[in-house]
Amino acid sequence: MNSDRPAAIVLATVAALYIWEARSFRGVTVSDVVGPSAYPWLLGGTLTVLAIVLFARTTGAVAGVGFWGRHGRPAAFTGSLFAYCMALEPVGFIASTFMYLAFSHRWLGEQRWLRAILIAAAATVVLWLFFDRVLEVGLPAGAIGWPR
Repeated sequence: MNSDRPAAIVLATVAALYIWEARSFRGVTVSDVVGPSAYPWLLGGTLTVLAIVLFARTTGAVAGVGFWGRHGRPAAFTGSLFAYCMALEPVGFIASTFMYLAFSHRWLGEQRWLRAILIAAAATVVLWLFFDRVLEVGLPAGAIGWPR
């Protein structure tokens, strides 16, 4: 059995649950044609298609490398995304995003801490300005309560 197939089954299950939950999103107005569920439907559909492609691939497993040897890093990366989401409310957007981006840049191959920190700081500021100032989305301030 191809070692990508269990991962494809997990991805398809997550996509199905994601789409199922997106069905509950309702628009605020009648004139809202697209509605708030359009983007989750698009993401869920894309994930479903990718899971099907992954399942259908005919390449065999690499000899001597098990499932976790091939998928350990992506699984850990997915777990770190979950931890980031859980840290958003208590820690706040700016601190949690900065820490997540700095550590993930380093973990994904950035050789120097200074560069990872500078990239994380710049990306955090740009993301905060875009979401808070341009889109006027209320981002979590965290325990510190800054910025507000």
